[in-house]
Amino acid sequence: SIPPRRAVAMSRSPRARTDDDAPPTDWLGELPPELHLRILEGVDDFSDCAAFSLASPRLGLLALRSGLARFKDPLFAVAMRLLLIERLIAGSFVGAAIVDTLN
Repeated sequence: SIPPRRAVAMSRSPRARTDDDAPPTDWLGELPPELHLRILEGVDDFSDCAAFSLASPRLGLLALRSGLARFKDPLFAVAMRLLLIERLIAGSFVGAAIVDTLN
């Protein structure tokens, strides 16, 4: 027969988690802006450009202000609106601010 397991009391309480323990949430934020632009130059689909811009608005603005062709194209604006509408319908975004953006 298998002996029952004993509960082992912890001798100390677990250490509180600090910011140093947490993995970074914005991996791209650690890269220099020049490398951001090189990455964004390789994005060749308008839907991907829109998704990138929504995922990281700072990078979307960088691409737009730097004059990257895909981010200045009218089809990018169409892709952005479609993606916003899709997310609004899916319930990802809640609030009047998004609805105002679409009008």
